[in-house]
Formats: sequence, structure tokens, C-alpha cells
Amino acid sequence: MRFQLCSLLLIPICSTSVLADLLAPSYEAPVDIASNKSLVAAAWRNATASLQTYISDGNEGAASNAVAAMKNITFSVGMFSLEDPAASKMQFHYTSPEIANAPNGTHKVDGDTIYRMASVTKAFTVLAGLLELNSSHWDRPITDFVPTLAKYAKKTPGEDDPTHITEWDKVTLSALAAQIAGVPRDPFLVGEITDPAKQTSLGLPPLTADDPLSHPPCALPENYNSTNSACNEIPSLESIQNRPPALLPWTSPAYANTGFVLLGVAIANITGKPLTEVYRESIFEPLGMASSNASTPPKSEWHRSVIPDLAAFDINTGILVSSGGLLSTTNDMAKFGVGILNSTLLPDDETRKWLKPVSHTAHLEYSIGRPWEIMRYTHSSGVVTDIYTKLGDSGAYSGFIVLLPDYNAGFSILSGSTSIQRFSVVTEIAEVVTSFIVPALAAQASKEAEKKFAGVYNSTVPGLESSLALSVNQTEGAAPGLVVSSWISNGTDVLAALPPSLGPGPYRLVLSISDSESGTEAFRLVTSLDAPIPPSAEVPKGLFTSMSYLAADWILLDSPTYGGIGVSLFVFKIGSDGNAEEVRPEAFRVSLKRTC
Repeated sequence: MRFQLCSLLLIPICSTSVLADLLAPSYEAPVDIASNKSLVAAAWRNATASLQTYISDGNEGAASNAVAAMKNITFSVGMFSLEDPAASKMQFHYTSPEIANAPNGTHKVDGDTIYRMASVTKAFTVLAGLLELNSSHWDRPITDFVPTLAKYAKKTPGEDDPTHITEWDKVTLSALAAQIAGVPRDPFLVGEITDPAKQTSLGLPPLTADDPLSHPPCALPENYNSTNSACNEIPSLESIQNRPPALLPWTSPAYANTGFVLLGVAIANITGKPLTEVYRESIFEPLGMASSNASTPPKSEWHRSVIPDLAAFDINTGILVSSGGLLSTTNDMAKFGVGILNSTLLPDDETRKWLKPVSHTAHLEYSIGRPWEIMRYTHSSGVVTDIYTKLGDSGAYSGFIVLLPDYNAGFSILSGSTSIQRFSVVTEIAEVVTSFIVPALAAQASKEAEKKFAGVYNSTVPGLESSLALSVNQTEGAAPGLVVSSWISNGTDVLAALPPSLGPGPYRLVLSISDSESGTEAFRLVTSLDAPIPPSAEVPKGLFTSMSYLAADWILLDSPTYGGIGVSLFVFKIGSDGNAEEVRPEAFRVSLKRTC
């Protein structure tokens, strides 16, 4: 018989727990971000209303010092989405009194206002390296590309005294990009305790002339082009080379501006081009980022620049450009974010590889990539969304680029202020936007998946009793994915007969591979582990004995098989209207047409 009870699709399914440990989105990325009907647009309005409330009433019972200080910080926040270009118009801008009355620069910020982005630059530097270098470069040591360090490493082998001498010939470009090279955190004078009063309060002894680290080349004024420029390249390298390492390479991630200074030098030496030219030719021009710069823009552009402190804006970052010297706008940052998510510059597989962790930190919700700071957001269902970020904070500027690959979306924050609370405010803004937008993206994706896939699919072969019923569980905290409400094959209840190795039901379909050119989308059957557990049942809780380990989706995927095809594989054919027309449970060699 054919399955025709479409009303069953509206019945909510109770959920008590969830196991969804495939590192992949549960649904396709939502395509409606900005319309009035979008849950994301509604969440954006709520997020920006919260920010406006903090600005207007921040000092009245503020939840934190950052909230109270928000009205003193100039900032711009902008969304972007690969699926919905209109999302880039979702922006929020606030001009503090400091900038409204500044002697230089703009007095009102918008999407075309230029900010320095500080260490957000590092994401551009790694992308430039991925575009300009070949794969073999990344696993070679920095000494292969920076002669100054090569000479030092040859003369002073780090193996002789690894606690005091950095083993430069073991520091690879890949380790530098992933902040796991163990190199000194900052170049000379960055973070240096130069205040005599502070030195005295800490009980630090006077530095002597025979101390090999106390008077490096960058301590000499002749090694600077001007009073507002970075130390020149060779003296900078010579001031870095004999400093002790923070860690041995590939020990633990540790934030290191020095690593990106060296990565930038290597890219310039390998390409034979100034790094400022590399940024322009490989990233800015291809992505149409006409307002982005690798050096202080000409004075003709200052009228649309945030300049809280002229000395922090009009600087020659020199060798430090690759660590934190770029400038951009909210509109250009949207182009950058979409360019990454769209693999506009990199091949698809290289982008996927780039947007993966390299190492963990000691915090369960925080991993590190190249150069990503990856926040692990846990939904009420227990599903995890990895948020790829790069922060920036230097001089008078702070910011973020935030990518949500699971949803092909993200946002940027750029800010400028002389306030010492600037970065705390920016992190609070990021928290507000994330708390509203990420759940809304998940809900919108679920809503669109219900329209596209949910329903009943029946065999069109006469006499063949095969059908599939799919629903989307909208209950708060429910496992995301297309719930398999019923599955009949040749008159057999498949759900009741599935092998125990697949784990308990209810079962769901989650997206695995989408091929827009052929109009097909593959899903995989996974377990929810949200069936009620009898009170007397002994549920393993340990690391090795828990169900998360014994019945994990990543272990069970594509097993068992029949005729060489995983029983878990379902392939949908998408019609011209964008909705599913039919589905093939591939191992069962049958096509089921969507009938309601």
C-alpha cells in the first residue's frame, strides 16, 4: 500500500538528548536572510535593537562595563551571506562623540567608512599565502625563505640550547600560520616594558650593555624611516632571531604576531613582490575591495576614515603589515567573507581544508586554525556549530571577521576609539550578534528544509509497496535534520528492521553532498539517540564507554552496505522550483516520487 498520511508530518516528536557528531551542517544553508519573512532578518532587528538600547541606556544598570562603555566606541557591524546578496545591506553603525568631534577623518560612519583592522589582517595574510605559494612551501622551514634567519640558525643551532634559542630551521610556514610555531609572541618593542616606574615596581634589574638581548638593532633610531614607522626589515629580523622561543614548534597554539611578520616576509621573498602588491593583486582587486588598503590611504580618503588618534592611523607599518597593517570597510569585508565562502579565489577543496582546525586549545570550546580562532557554539539540541573568527586589536582599532561555514554566512565588526575598553566592547557586540543570529540561521535553515524536502515519497512502480515519509521536528531542543517518520520497502518496515549497529532511532537524514549542477543532493541516515531511555537502563557515561563513543555517527556512517552502497545514502532530485521531486534510497535501487 502507499503511504498517504501527510498529516503525520505535523506531529511533534519528543526529544530528550541528541547525538549529532558529524562535523557538517544539518541542513542546507538558508537562502532567505534579508527578507521581511526571514527569521534571520527578525533576529538581526532584535540584535541591533539590543545594541541601540546598550548605547542609549548603557549606564543604567549595565550588565557589564563593556555595555556601559559602548556609547563611547565608534563601530560598524555588517552581515553577509553567500546565498542572499541582500544580507550585506544588513548593517548597524554607531558614531561616538569622540569621532563626531574628531579633528581628522569622518564624523559619521557608514558601510564605506575606512577602519584599520589590526590583526584581522592575519586572515588576509594566510589567504595571500594560499594563493601565491604552492603546497610544498608550507611544510618547509622559514630558514629556506628568510636568509637572515638561515645565517643565524647555521651559526647558532637551536638544538644546542632549545630553552634559550629558537630552532628556526624547524619552524615551518604552516606552523606560523596556525600559531603553533612556538616563536616569540611579539617583535621587539611590541609589549616591551619601557616605563621606568613599571620596571621599578616589578623589581626588574637595570639592563647592561653586555646583555645580548638588551640592545638589539631595532633599539637604534637609524633603523626607522620616520618617527611613525616600524623598524626596517633586516634590523627587525636581527632583533627577533636571538630571542628565546615561547614553546617548541607543534607543542601548543600560542598567539604570535612575530609568526605573521615572518610569514609575510617569506611570502614577499618567494613571490619576489612587495607584500602590499600581493594583497592588492591576489585579494583586493579580484574581490572588488576597492576601499581596502595595505598602507595608509591618501589624504583624499581621510574624510571617510575613522581617525580617533592621528598617530595610530597615519603610520607606516612596514614589516608589520602582515600581522596587523590592513585597512578596510564594512562593505569590503562583506566581499571578503563571501569570497571565502564562495571559493572565489581558492578551489572548493582548498577552502574546505582551510576552514578546519589545526589544533585545540585547553578550552573545550576553542580551537585554532590558519589563523582562525574557532569558537564552538552549542545549540539547545546539543549540535555544535563551529564559528571561524579572526580578532584584531591594536592602536586605536579593534575588530572581527566571523564566518559561519555551516550557513554560508557571517558578519564583520570594525571599531575605532582611544578608549581602553574598546576591545571589550567589540567582544560584547560579537556576543550579542552571535546569540541572536546563529539560532536564527539554524531555524531558518530548518524552515526552508521543511518546504523543500518534508513530505511523503511513494514508488511509481505498480505493485511495489515502497514509501518514505519525512518531517522536520520544530520542537525546541530537537535534533535537527529530516526525521524519517516512516520507511517502507517492498512492504517491509525498514525502520523496525535496521541493524542495531546503526544505533537507536528516531533516525534523521542530514546533508552530506550537494551538486547544484546536476540538481542532486545526497543525505545520510544518522541516529538521534533521543528515544526515551528506560529508568532501569544503565547508560555509560565515561569517555570510552559512553554512547557518544560507542555509537557515534562518524564511526557508523556508510555502514552497513548492500551491493557496495551504504544503506544510509539517500539522493534527492531537485526540481526547477527548488524543491525535491523524488528521492532514491540508493542501496534499495528504487526511486520514490514526492506525492505530498
